[in-house]
Amino acid sequence: MFHPRSQLFRLSIQIGVLLLGYTLGRVVFLLANTTHFSSALHWTVLVQLFTQGLVFDLSAIFLTNILFVFLCLLPTPVTGKTTYQRALGVLFIVPNSLFLLSNFIDAAYFPFTGKRMQVDALLFATGAKGGDFFLLLPTFILEYWYLWVIYLGLVFLLWKLYRFSLSFDAKTIPDKKSYSWATLVFVLGMGVTLIAARGGLQVRPLDFIHAAEWTDVQNIPILLNSPFSIIKSADKKRLTDPKYFEESQLSACEKGLHYPDSTQTPSNQNVVIIIVESLSKEYMSCFNGRSKTPFLDSLFSQGMVFPNAFANAKESIQGIPAILAAIPSLQNDPFIFSPYSGNKITSFASLLKPMGYRSVFFHGGKKGTMGFDAFAALADFDAYVGMEAYPDLQDYDGHWGIWDEPFLSFTADQMNQLPQPFVSAIFTINTHHPFKTPEQYGTRFKTAGHPILSCVRYADFALEQFFKKAAGMPWFKNTIFVITADHVGPKIGRTSFTQGYSIPICFYKPDGSLKGKSEQMAAQIDILPSVLHLLQFPKPYFSMGNNLFAPDCPSMVYEYNAGIYTCLDSAYCYQFNGQAGKGFYRWKSDPYFRVNYLNREEILKKSYEDKIKKFIQLFNGSMVYDKMYYSITE
Repeated sequence: MFHPRSQLFRLSIQIGVLLLGYTLGRVVFLLANTTHFSSALHWTVLVQLFTQGLVFDLSAIFLTNILFVFLCLLPTPVTGKTTYQRALGVLFIVPNSLFLLSNFIDAAYFPFTGKRMQVDALLFATGAKGGDFFLLLPTFILEYWYLWVIYLGLVFLLWKLYRFSLSFDAKTIPDKKSYSWATLVFVLGMGVTLIAARGGLQVRPLDFIHAAEWTDVQNIPILLNSPFSIIKSADKKRLTDPKYFEESQLSACEKGLHYPDSTQTPSNQNVVIIIVESLSKEYMSCFNGRSKTPFLDSLFSQGMVFPNAFANAKESIQGIPAILAAIPSLQNDPFIFSPYSGNKITSFASLLKPMGYRSVFFHGGKKGTMGFDAFAALADFDAYVGMEAYPDLQDYDGHWGIWDEPFLSFTADQMNQLPQPFVSAIFTINTHHPFKTPEQYGTRFKTAGHPILSCVRYADFALEQFFKKAAGMPWFKNTIFVITADHVGPKIGRTSFTQGYSIPICFYKPDGSLKGKSEQMAAQIDILPSVLHLLQFPKPYFSMGNNLFAPDCPSMVYEYNAGIYTCLDSAYCYQFNGQAGKGFYRWKSDPYFRVNYLNREEILKKSYEDKIKKFIQLFNGSMVYDKMYYSITE
């Protein structure tokens, strides 16, 4: 049996090596994503983040190594055996190599989600989010080769230092005194392990909520690490009904109930919702963006545009339900992968079907990607039309699916065969990593800067060809078009918190009857009730969004990311962790959140906190009790 002092010294070296690996992972993560953390790029802030980050690192290390520590400190004679030590070596190197890998993967994955990797990201590897993971893996390996080099070097160092730590073990005679000391070390060592794993002696174990208490919300991803984020998100499946307010204290708006004029006659216009992948507002030239979008600029000039429009989500599988079913992303799991995916929901398809509408979800990607086909079925769409239905696979982009230009042309033909009225959702794919445009166009769309800007130019061209073709079809003039994005794309340069959610929302009618610009706040979940208003939909319905054309309810935008709820109106941005406010900013005059008014305007802050609590209560309650719909019999 090893001498207890040697055991502790060896274990300290091994834990220290892991801390070094986690710290290096944080450095790499920050360097790869500096444009996301402009407020953190000061040495005093960085020192604070890296120091406090050690608490989260130690928690993750001991959570993932509790069995290893137990076996290392176990007071038994076999700890000195070579076979036992080899088995411990495998138990140390293999799992920790994988957990360290998650930090490096997150350096490349973070720009697509805006949060540290959570357990739902593992669904890519299992195939639950589609089979694109292994197809795209070679591209990611080549593009981020430097991350793999650093990571492999770290694993080699981990192995060498683990072997070095074993040299400090010295055998001792297994007498009674040695066993007593070894037992004491085991008890104390496991006690320290459990305390470190829970993050300290505070009442509640370390969680996302503590990160918000220690730093500004926008810097939370630096403070966290990916293994901690994955572990902590794994046990947050079920929502609770917070019951902040009694039912009698809530208005119809705060209950999600909409009561249109029941005497109006439906217009029976077609609806086409075009969702452009990752189309940030900052990319579009009509918003003084960095790419050239001449067609969309022209189209937006002939439609109703909401410049203060925001996404309710950071990922496609969250954005699509927000747009088509007014379901905001207020939980860690996307709705389609949550325990509530079997709930009855309100959507374009389910509401319009009783009025004779045919509904189709068009997606140029492969069936099964991100669960879009499953969501289309849940939302009661009559059909999902993906890459498999496209007649010529020579138009496959080699990564995600069919190039946008030919697939949009295909959707126009498909819609021309549908009986009117119909509702169609069209989701494009090419403004996405690996940011390629068709070879046949050479450098036609080449734009300096981030490669997504070239893809945006191609998407603009593809949409132009779609509208040219559709304009000659009989259904075109009797159609309401909505153009928006599923979420923002990669940030370019210094970007504020609100820019991380800013997307376009435009309503367009070919007859020119819907035209102008509204400065009111708008969100993805507002699209459904707004279109229903334009259709003169006469029946009561449930929706968490607001009608942008007759705003009877307060104009607010709500977000959720990594345990932090955000509400936004034309003046303030309020951040809430479920228990208390964490930030209160005048976002238009202070886009980088330098001045926190949290403790300066208590009465005003309380009004925002009440609003966000009511929204959380509405979301959680309707999910938990399966009430995200309105029954006409009620």
